Amino acid sequence: MIKLKSPAVEQWFECWRSGDLDNLPIADDFTHTSPFGLIDGKARYLEIVAKNKQDFLGNTLTVIKQINDGNSVCVQFEQSNANTGLEMTVCEWYELEGDIIKSIRSFYNVGNAEITG
Repeated sequence: MIKLKSPAVEQWFECWRSGDLDNLPIADDFTHTSPFGLIDGKARYLEIVAKNKQDFLGNTLTVIKQINDGNSVCVQFEQSNANTGLEMTVCEWYELEGDIIKSIRSFYNVGNAEITG
């Protein structure tokens, strides 16, 4: 397995692997952009995660590649979810501020999947 070079991104992955979502290293003004749209703010992000927790937990995340460039980190990984059966390749760009994540831009194709909240 490839070791992540950014402590903040490593913590992000570990929180998702373990289900310890209260310790996600994200800023209060965190933004997350994905094929589902923009989520603006840590509180809103955690609200959506809580409503869809069963679909978000149970992940195996296997890092394939990473690029580190100062405060920007790009990680490509395979995601397999034991709860939903969903498997996909994901590429995420993380913008960091110190030891927290300011924003993530996530790229993937999930077909007809839908997140509510």
